[in-house]
Amino acid sequence: MIDKKAARFGLVLAGCSLGAAQDVLPPLTVLAKKFDSGREETTSALDILSADELERMQRDRLLDGLNFFPGVQGLSTAGQTGNLGTVIMRGLSTKYMQVVVDGVRLTGATNAAGNILGNGHLGNISQLEVLRGPQSVLYGSGAAGGVVGYNTLLGCDDEGMSVTAEAGNFGTFKSSFTNRGQIGDLSYAVNAGLFETNNDPSGTLLRHDFKQLSESVALQWQAREDLLIRLSYRGSQNELGTLSDSGFGLSSGEIDTDINLLALNAEYEVNPWWSSKLTFGYYGESYHGSFNSSFGTTIVETQFDLLNLNWANSIKVNDSVELVSGLEYASGDYRNSGGRNVEYQTLGTYVNGFWKLVDGLLLEAGVRYEEHDSFDDAVAWNLGAAYEIEGTETRLRARVAKAYRTPTLLESEAFVSGFGPAQRANPNLEPEDILGFEVGLEQDLSEHLFELSYFQQHLENSIVKGAETAGSYENINRNGTSIVSGLELALSGQLGNDLIRYRLAATKQFQEEILDVPDLLLSADLGYEAESWSVGAGFTYQDGAFYSGSPSPFINATDDYIVARVYGEYELNEAIILFARVENLFDENYLLSDIFNPVEGQGRSFVIGARVEW
Repeated sequence: MIDKKAARFGLVLAGCSLGAAQDVLPPLTVLAKKFDSGREETTSALDILSADELERMQRDRLLDGLNFFPGVQGLSTAGQTGNLGTVIMRGLSTKYMQVVVDGVRLTGATNAAGNILGNGHLGNISQLEVLRGPQSVLYGSGAAGGVVGYNTLLGCDDEGMSVTAEAGNFGTFKSSFTNRGQIGDLSYAVNAGLFETNNDPSGTLLRHDFKQLSESVALQWQAREDLLIRLSYRGSQNELGTLSDSGFGLSSGEIDTDINLLALNAEYEVNPWWSSKLTFGYYGESYHGSFNSSFGTTIVETQFDLLNLNWANSIKVNDSVELVSGLEYASGDYRNSGGRNVEYQTLGTYVNGFWKLVDGLLLEAGVRYEEHDSFDDAVAWNLGAAYEIEGTETRLRARVAKAYRTPTLLESEAFVSGFGPAQRANPNLEPEDILGFEVGLEQDLSEHLFELSYFQQHLENSIVKGAETAGSYENINRNGTSIVSGLELALSGQLGNDLIRYRLAATKQFQEEILDVPDLLLSADLGYEAESWSVGAGFTYQDGAFYSGSPSPFINATDDYIVARVYGEYELNEAIILFARVENLFDENYLLSDIFNPVEGQGRSFVIGARVEW
């Protein structure tokens, strides 16, 4: 069995396994409590996708990985690889979700998640987690649809290096180097990668080139038996080049985006019933865009910096009651080349309690209060219950929660973009309130897991664009309530003495009063693993959607479509693995979006590659 203290300090989650422990225990979650715990220790809807599964399916882009979760759609309505990313979670757009990497929240009142989603890579991570439903008690503003999170992987006893290279059509090339290991009480991991693609431009888009350099470093030091210190860095340098012909002449764009994340975590076991974790994080985005057309050249530059300090505590009052509480401070700064400079600070405190009233019954309740220096204070709360029927492995869940989204300063302050009507200031914007309700069923069948959830969310005080007058507008809080609801299904497991693995995620949307999204989403994967080779196939289906909150003559719905893929690998020897895949197997023509201009998805692509391990 695995050492409980090692599990509590995140050694399994970070990739520091002890013997065969990872095969004994199910994966741990860090999102549900901010401390490692089992998925049965929360009343929220939670799913985990391991790094091994992502590698088996040959998925290493964040948006692609998210499509294997029910209730979640990852895509880019702006274009193919390299453009801003979008995640729709439970019928809510990207601004209603949070991204947490290495314990650091990446979004705030002066930035969105578009760049980290569009440029996010899953190299050298331990697992990908999605916590669905309102989560503002633990994660603050914006966590209404849910939270996406992952941690940088570390190496311990299983030291090793690997080099991977792959190439395909559309000018695609990717290479990476990884080195993980342990020296005494110090564990380390280093990863660096290069990715290039010309994408598959069509229509008025003549060129769509993307290049990314990425790197990550993680160090973990077991300073004492009761003190664990972890330092990690993840970064990427991204270049996007486009050329288009709108009918009024050629126009080009050269966009450079640098992303940097630094996280320092210290976890201390004060005593057997009190664990404390202090996390300091810095996240920065630097954007430089040069746009050329017959009208001249336009330069756009922005810089965003976010500092985050979080002190979390897990206090076990007794064998039945646990409290997770803490303080969180955030300070953000946004500047652009137009002379705009906005800053903000927030301070929040929270407590979330878990009570195992009787065997099989878990009750959860929590509250958060947050002060914002530019907007009204906000309060979030949640109540939940989960009951496992004795002897059946059947678990029933119910939860109700209130979340909030504080207005961003980019929504409330005056702004002249140069590309459209000016935005007037509205300092009286109020936070949006989201009330969510869900019921769920989970059935564990040894090698199989079945999940079914119904959700309904009510949005009040939604921030929308007001009427345009004299060439300008202001954002306002809309009166009334908007509702989204749907059904989520997930099925995963193994067959044939673990030779066959499968995954299915489905989402049926009922009410869509906030954003028009696909009524039905399906993602499936089926893989077979032999001793020295493996093959797999999968598909994604979605109904058409406008991806807009209100009708417009410039926005059209996409068509229904299904995109299939196949992949496989062959272990040549202990050191060399060959692999290949085909994306969009049947060369389906489909649209990612049709907002002002149709954005087509990529055609059929072929990739072959090799990985050398030692």
